Amino acid sequence: MTQPELTVGTPKHHWPFSRGLVVESLVNAGASGPVAAAIARRVEQQLRNARRSPVSPDELQALMVEVARNVAGNEIAGAAARQTPAFVDIPVTAKKGNLPFSRGVLARTLEDTGLSPRDAYGTASTVDVRMRQAGLREISVRDLDALTEQTLAERYGEHLRLTYRFLQRNRGRLGVVSAAGGAPVPFSKGLLVQSLLAAGVAPDVARKVARVTQRDLRGSEDRLVTRQAIREKVEALLRDEVGPDISARYRLLRVIRRPPRPLVVLLGGVSGTGKSYLAAEVAYRLGITRVVGTDAIRQVMRAMVSPELVPGLHASTFNAWEALLPPGESRPEHPTRAELLAGFRDQVQQVSVGVGAVVRRSIEEGTSLVLEGVHLVPGYLRAGDYAGALVVPLLVTLPDEAEHRRHFEARDVETAASRPLHRYMRYFREIRIMQDYLEELAAREDVPLLDGLTLDESADQAVDVVLRRVMAALTPEERAALLGEREVGSG
Repeated sequence: MTQPELTVGTPKHHWPFSRGLVVESLVNAGASGPVAAAIARRVEQQLRNARRSPVSPDELQALMVEVARNVAGNEIAGAAARQTPAFVDIPVTAKKGNLPFSRGVLARTLEDTGLSPRDAYGTASTVDVRMRQAGLREISVRDLDALTEQTLAERYGEHLRLTYRFLQRNRGRLGVVSAAGGAPVPFSKGLLVQSLLAAGVAPDVARKVARVTQRDLRGSEDRLVTRQAIREKVEALLRDEVGPDISARYRLLRVIRRPPRPLVVLLGGVSGTGKSYLAAEVAYRLGITRVVGTDAIRQVMRAMVSPELVPGLHASTFNAWEALLPPGESRPEHPTRAELLAGFRDQVQQVSVGVGAVVRRSIEEGTSLVLEGVHLVPGYLRAGDYAGALVVPLLVTLPDEAEHRRHFEARDVETAASRPLHRYMRYFREIRIMQDYLEELAAREDVPLLDGLTLDESADQAVDVVLRRVMAALTPEERAALLGEREVGSG
């Protein structure tokens, strides 16, 4: 004769009794498999004898505890009483409503982190057991994520924990991971377009390549992709769209944007050559977020030292010579070349102390930097003095005097005369002499010139110089790590 079905729940909502769930609950409480199976059989038999159907979850747990005490002792029974048994759902609370916890749903999310289906389900089961052993009757989404992260860190390490966190906080977005590990970051079309523009790709082509890259990678099964996969995809698209030269330049730029040592670009040049605009553009193309002007460093130093103590620091570079005149000596309208350059060098020497401190701070922080200003004189900051950085000096010049004058006139309009034109015009001769002097030093120190070009042309030339100089400065080990043995071997 067929036995009547046992159910758990209420008369209006109930489900079939499962001996397996009772066994699972007892194993979670510390019972061995055979003992748990024996207790579950007795529980089922008592329910049938008493014809208790449906039985509430609380009544079933109480009966399980009672039988466990008789069969396995007080310790197992106490653990079974404190836990949330496997036959009771644990609701996961969220703003949009509550849903019962599901090992299967969590396992599918964990597979996105790179775990195999078996490992993902095993981790989800561990999370389930921990909640039940703690006696949780409900859990928030935030607490469930925290428990899952803790479990991942213990089982597989910090990288899997950070990967899971990214996936939960960036649902539906493409994530990027690096070979070195660490937390994934969201894929950004804007950053990719920026790096493509720096490589000399036309804006419309850059936007197309970024759009196709995102579409193709998002269409893959993985929600996390490596930087290498992105690079290979972009390089292939660039070869098809604009040819192998631009593709190779893009690859080198990716190396420069994540250098093994901080990159320090020095943009020197006299007033009115467009250094500030160029520095911002070069920093943008190289992915550098910190741009510092030597005028700002000089201003900080002025606040610390009085004019009476160091008068040359409180002058402009083109009239610092006045501070070197002996007391009581009359001031000529214009200095000799020697007097002008003596005052200039004196101030450069003083400001170089602050400039060197800024560079050393960037090295300590591991942060790349673009420095611009007239005080960045070739030969004063030598790459050999900053072994922890990749230092690339450049000099911005304007060979055409008329063009130089127009720069000052344009700046006067753009800054609403906050930097008076008449003052620079009064010392224009001195500024041109200083530029000639800087060009002489640049030739002696092998510092490239960026002379009289448009902003885009100058930025392109500057990036090219940075690429060449950095690749030449890399150690063989750094080149191998960044480009791989094949590229190093091919020269």
